[in-house]
Amino acid sequence: MKNKILLLVSLFLLSMPSYASFHCTVDVTRVLVYANGDVNVLHSGRGNFTVICNLNAPLNNVAVTTCAMWTSMLQSIQKADAQAIFYYSGTGTCAGIETYGSAPTPVYIGSI
Repeated sequence: MKNKILLLVSLFLLSMPSYASFHCTVDVTRVLVYANGDVNVLHSGRGNFTVICNLNAPLNNVAVTTCAMWTSMLQSIQKADAQAIFYYSGTGTCAGIETYGSAPTPVYIGSI
């Protein structure tokens, strides 16, 4: 009986999808807000600009309100000379993130 339970639990765990993710702990160098609402960030993890959201319309499931909060938080982090964390789903590295409008959307952004 124990072997059957162990086998069922093992099969269940093996059948669960595995999701990779990565995060970047960075210094925020620039936060740019474009006329079209795009928020473009330059941070030490990538060394190039990445669009994270849009203040006028939802972008990749990031609501306008969330975008406004992220923008404010990143500006505060920059001003305080603190660090931010950007968390991404999927595989990748901070240095390998696509740039500008091709960048993936973070799952969350926080302060360290």
